[in-house]
Amino acid sequence: MQATIPTGHSPFCAMQHAGLDPEDCDTKALLIIDADLQIRFSNRSGGILAREALGSPQRFVSTDRNFAARLQSWLRRCSKGSAGQAARLPLAMTDGRQVAVDAVHLGGFGVDLFVLTVDDPHRMIARNIAEIVRDFSLTTTEARMLALVAEGLDTILAAKRLGIAPTTARTHLQRVFSKTGTARQSQLVHFVATYVPESH
Repeated sequence: MQATIPTGHSPFCAMQHAGLDPEDCDTKALLIIDADLQIRFSNRSGGILAREALGSPQRFVSTDRNFAARLQSWLRRCSKGSAGQAARLPLAMTDGRQVAVDAVHLGGFGVDLFVLTVDDPHRMIARNIAEIVRDFSLTTTEARMLALVAEGLDTILAAKRLGIAPTTARTHLQRVFSKTGTARQSQLVHFVATYVPESH
């Protein structure tokens, strides 16, 4: 079974390492930049993205040369009035995951400003896992098992990653199935990908 999350990038672990909680993952990263790529404003998610995934809290820089060239070209055309007011650009992050950047040109302020929002499926999955853990009262081990299943691991590989016996991993997975009302790993992955929490 394959998942859309790159191997080695567990959403649950990513949340812990990046210091994210569900509130951080709940909003899209939003940044406002100028034509020189200086970040004029960012929300919390945008600040985390710029600092940890792009490498600079002051400038919207990227090691993805194709993205950088397309963005610079679009910014120049916007400044000359020869580009559309919006663009969607794929971006390869420094940690290997793929995101999409939606860019909108804000005119009429005396300076060219651009709003960038980042669609990051990895953060959405991480948010969903955090919500499921909370809403279904999963234990720490069950939460880790859920994240590994969402990453695409079977019970044998998950057991190795967790340092437990495969039979123990299967027991934890059965408890996750029972708590979430799912019956198979593919059904559980779909449940995570499409989870919408009830309003609290």
